[in-house]
Amino acid sequence: MKKLFTLFFAFAFGTLSYAQSIGMIGDFSNWSTDEVMNTDDSETFTLTGYTLTVTGGVKFRQDGAWDINWGDAAFPSGIGTQGGANIPVPAGTYDISFNITSGEYSFTAVSTGYDVIGFTGGFNAYASVVEMATLDGIDYVFTDKFFEAPNVKFQRTAPTSTTWGGTDFPSGTASENGPDIPLTVGYYNVSFNKNTGAYDFAQVPVGLIGSAVPPFDWSVDVPMESTDGGITHYLYNFTIGDGLAKFRANAGWAINWGGPADFPADTAFLNGPDIAVAAGTYDTISFNRYTGQFNFGGSVEPGLGIKDLEKLNASAYPVPADDIITFVSNAKDFEVIITDLTGKVMMQTTSCTVNISSFATGTYLYQVRSGNKVGSGKLIKK
Repeated sequence: MKKLFTLFFAFAFGTLSYAQSIGMIGDFSNWSTDEVMNTDDSETFTLTGYTLTVTGGVKFRQDGAWDINWGDAAFPSGIGTQGGANIPVPAGTYDISFNITSGEYSFTAVSTGYDVIGFTGGFNAYASVVEMATLDGIDYVFTDKFFEAPNVKFQRTAPTSTTWGGTDFPSGTASENGPDIPLTVGYYNVSFNKNTGAYDFAQVPVGLIGSAVPPFDWSVDVPMESTDGGITHYLYNFTIGDGLAKFRANAGWAINWGGPADFPADTAFLNGPDIAVAAGTYDTISFNRYTGQFNFGGSVEPGLGIKDLEKLNASAYPVPADDIITFVSNAKDFEVIITDLTGKVMMQTTSCTVNISSFATGTYLYQVRSGNKVGSGKLIKK
């Protein structure tokens, strides 16, 4: 009897252990709702022909909760790790698979039968077309695109080739074979209607959010002002409390900036940890999303600041690594700061070679600092 009970318990436990649901969550749902995936064996989970209209971050998680979740920095395929990075997925329609045992995932682009429409322009020397996403074959969208040079056109690449252009910016009505749209440098959310030709380049909003920002609970982005195409952003005469803050785009977590930064002014980096800020009323809070520079109480350099960025290039190898990682920079002396994805500082050193053998398997962030310049990137511990 004892043996039978043990066998029954083992069977029941095994059945219950596979009773979980696996879903996909991300910027496509504003990180609020899981798209539950299908499975035939409780190990491989799939979504077929699923359309993501937003370019942004995606993760897989269990039972609609963050206790167990998987992510990685690779696309279109990779191996998700517990608590890993957001998977950067361009807008599009995909067959999606995820294996909870191995962590392997893949996003395979599929044809929707709709016209393939995108845009090209000065930002890529008209060399290719950046495809836009659509749910109905009429309205096409692309979220958060950086255009580093003027002028743009819309172009259909399949089933036939057609271009549309217009004379107005940031919005207007395009016509077939029309002139280049006089787009200016900046970050934009792009929309285009194939039937009417209506288009819009909406400047990507950037806001300040955090426990130090009213209403002090990470629930609301305070929008910042920008007059240069969403590159440099400002808040004026604004009061914050003691606590933490970050900058983020489109009121979502796919694109956000933080870092183990010096307050009140420093350089933030993508997906960096929360910034510790001090209470006060600040005449100006400024942030440049291209350079990462921020200043609570003063202005940062507006625009692209390309010359400043070129003063510090930094990289790390190998990635992924088992133990030894070497950092390379064009600065003679620099400091390395490695954090986990929650912002916890794992290592801070002035050595160009570090040993991460004691780190748990997963994804980490690094900063390489020299003076007031910074380079950043991601590490993967095998």
